Amino acid sequence: MELAEHVAETLDIGSGTRVFEVDCGRGDFLAPFHDNGYIVGGTDRDVGAITDAMASMPEGLFQVATAEALDPAVPWHVVICRTFSANPDPDYMRGVLARMFAKATHAIAVLDVPEERRQWMLHALAEIGASAIQFEAARSEPAREGFHAFARV
Repeated sequence: MELAEHVAETLDIGSGTRVFEVDCGRGDFLAPFHDNGYIVGGTDRDVGAITDAMASMPEGLFQVATAEALDPAVPWHVVICRTFSANPDPDYMRGVLARMFAKATHAIAVLDVPEERRQWMLHALAEIGASAIQFEAARSEPAREGFHAFARV
């Protein structure tokens, strides 16, 4: 809940904003947005997780899909990903980041990125044309060094 509120404040978004999450799981991170009048959606490869997300947020737009199949032709104001730490392949993640950026009309947020990827992230965001790039320390549980990256489209 706190992180969702922080993302909304950092990106200066409010009720009615379309927020999409890549690898959304059951949609737990999107629930506070949904409860506060945002339009939510996401993808995940886990059929059961997407079924749960659709049951808890029936107005949401969820689909079973992998991150690399993210369709940039369907725009959303904000696109979020919290799973960058799960994939060590920089080429794969650069592709996901580029598709997130192409899908977003306002901003992207990449949350809980391992500290060792800071320079890579800055370079990748610059390559795709992101502006107003902001990094900040992540306060994750369990505590580990990492950061959140925010960028305007």
